[in-house]
Amino acid sequence: MDSVRAANAGRVILLDAGDLLQGNSATYMAARVAPAGTPHPVIAAMNAMQYDAAAIGNHEFNYGVPFLEGAIAQARFPFLATNAYRPDGRRAFGSFVIVERAGVKVGIVGATTPGALVWDRENLAGRIVLRDIVPEVRVAVGEARAAGAEVVLVTMHSGLSGESSYDTVATAIPSENVAARVAREVSGIDLILYGHSHQEVADTVINGVLLMQPKNWATSVAIAHLDVRRTAGRVTVTAKRSSLVQAARHAESPAVLAATRPNHEATIAWVTAPIGRTPVAWRADSARVADTPLIDFILEVERRTAGADLASTAAFSLDARLDSGVITSARLQALYPYDNTLRAIRISGRQLREYLEQSARYYATAADGSASVDPSIPGFNFDIVSGADYTLDVSRPVGQRVTRLEVTGKPVAPADTFTMALNNYRQTGGGGYTMLAGAPVVYDKQQEIRQLLVEEVRRRGTILPQDYFQSNWRIEPATAVGRLYELLRRDAREDAHAVGTPSAARTPAAPRRPRPATRLRILGTNDFHGALEPRPDATDRRRGGAAYVAAAISRAKEGCVAPACETILLDGGDEFQGTPASNLAFGRPVVQLFNQIGLAAGALGNHEFDWGQDTLRARMRDARYRILGANVRYADGRDVPWIRDDTLVTRGALKIGVIGIATVSTPSTTRASNVADLRFLEPAPIVDSLARRLRARGADYVVVIAHAGAFCGRDGASDCNGEIIELAKALHEPIDAIVSGHTHSLVDTDVGGVPVVQARSSGTAIDVVDLESTGSRHRVVDVLPDSLVADPAV
Repeated sequence: MDSVRAANAGRVILLDAGDLLQGNSATYMAARVAPAGTPHPVIAAMNAMQYDAAAIGNHEFNYGVPFLEGAIAQARFPFLATNAYRPDGRRAFGSFVIVERAGVKVGIVGATTPGALVWDRENLAGRIVLRDIVPEVRVAVGEARAAGAEVVLVTMHSGLSGESSYDTVATAIPSENVAARVAREVSGIDLILYGHSHQEVADTVINGVLLMQPKNWATSVAIAHLDVRRTAGRVTVTAKRSSLVQAARHAESPAVLAATRPNHEATIAWVTAPIGRTPVAWRADSARVADTPLIDFILEVERRTAGADLASTAAFSLDARLDSGVITSARLQALYPYDNTLRAIRISGRQLREYLEQSARYYATAADGSASVDPSIPGFNFDIVSGADYTLDVSRPVGQRVTRLEVTGKPVAPADTFTMALNNYRQTGGGGYTMLAGAPVVYDKQQEIRQLLVEEVRRRGTILPQDYFQSNWRIEPATAVGRLYELLRRDAREDAHAVGTPSAARTPAAPRRPRPATRLRILGTNDFHGALEPRPDATDRRRGGAAYVAAAISRAKEGCVAPACETILLDGGDEFQGTPASNLAFGRPVVQLFNQIGLAAGALGNHEFDWGQDTLRARMRDARYRILGANVRYADGRDVPWIRDDTLVTRGALKIGVIGIATVSTPSTTRASNVADLRFLEPAPIVDSLARRLRARGADYVVVIAHAGAFCGRDGASDCNGEIIELAKALHEPIDAIVSGHTHSLVDTDVGGVPVVQARSSGTAIDVVDLESTGSRHRVVDVLPDSLVADPAV
């Protein structure tokens, strides 16, 4: 937001579409642990960011209306919900607000999903009534226009369209997801920012209204540009467009960090305090395809606490785990991330079967007849039941998949009755489980399930899988289990950047995927600086030179014979500028050299900008290789379309993912005016995100090329410090090697088992890194003309 405001001074409006105050340990700390009146971390952050307005989301009601009102009182911006009323007919919150930007009066209308009447019925009963969004927004837009608004924006906590997760007829509660209807049916709206459905929509237009939705958990920001013109005193929006910017690719705001630090530090201390132990590791990675002790832990705590026959829960995250050793609240937060309370209901055998059939809708059948997952059904709507023995045949049609259902060894009849423990969200029919709505509640002590898990661990001290696990359900056919597991793990890997696990430090590195049998030899250069001819060193011995660099590369390739070994040539940046021969032709001879010797990719060096962006783009067009700078953005946060982030290179049977990084010091190490419109971001989260994507695309190896360096001891291996070392230490994802540059130094070291190399400068040496299934080896080889035969082609 800082960069957007800097690029558009006095013309920026910042909005949120709701679900702010609940969702992780920090917000739980604010609501349930911290003394009353303690600044709420989310409100403090939003105040620091200077929000203009926010819609109220359904999760804002999770801790009760009094808590919400206390949080709103701390905000220096309005919370809006035009369809929320008190029982006496007064509006419960603001309906709209008008702000002025660049002489234009902008009305902002807010609304929230009526579904909160289902999911937080007890918290809202007698306090808040939620009406149909569409007619209420229509009234509010008219009121805003009448009050002088020349442009109208709507921020609403409601999905685009589709069926509600509850029965709107039986409950008489209005529809949940109506953003598209608002666009079609309400006139006078220029833009709708919507939320709730956790999707990501960059730019949709319905009935002339621009709609956008950023990804949940603050993983992306939706940015809209409205072009306005005033003619004869009337403001007209002449054009509108929107895009998405990924938040993870930007540096953290010092102001936000300062505002949230007290809560953060208190939360870290609270969630990392030991509450118990376990001698073994528990995993949820297979929880949606097979019975697991970790899910049975939740189920048995629920069932025993409520004294019920059955219990149900969802496997909320396939990445949830309990590692052997100390158990903390943070781990249980990741296992059960929602502030649900425990209830028990009485259901019939018919309802139990319908319940399991609804859960089994999570699975689909692919076009080739194989088992798959329905992408329209979130994983947290696949429920698992304990206390009943059942089989789900995912090859059968929806509604006919429960082929075995027994309780205490007897087949379940429709008229049988059971008590079932479950969370308050599901008890009200949330998530499409309408067969449960209206079932008699037999247990409700307002106990939070996550806190029950904490108390169970504290009470026992040490927990063991056998204390909870009882295998009672399975998927058929057996061949479907492996395929579904692989599909779910792939999706989890692709989405892992969206979910954070509370901890005092960064998330532990992901496990390294087994390397292929084929060896990969990486040959690296860096800081060539146009050094086409050999140069004498301090002892008057000639080093480097284009023809000898090519010869050294050819010699290194001789030790790597396909198909047992494949080679790739990479560069750490600063290719062009530095000698008259190259400078007079603005780097063209170097591009010709690297094209000829088969360079696959190069990092974007600071001196690549020395002749301006137009010249750099021309050299990029000349190059038959990629010049990569994944951490470079425009000052307003947009991607730079002509600078690639990464590339996937094929060598024989191998796929090699390459990520390029520019030094964050670029603005101070080239002509500043040449990069005034660019930002050079901290690279670690960007590399992590791209590495995950490259692995998902099939990369066997992932290599970082970085114009960021280090200084080491004389051997290049010890006492290493610098930008590239800090990057290597900060990475979460497994990287296979790093080819660096910028500091013109000898680097031949390992950081956490990852080779990090740099071959001085000016072609005086090359890197040789061998990656094998059993490990890695690396060295820096001098380029000495007196021991090489010049490459005649060069």
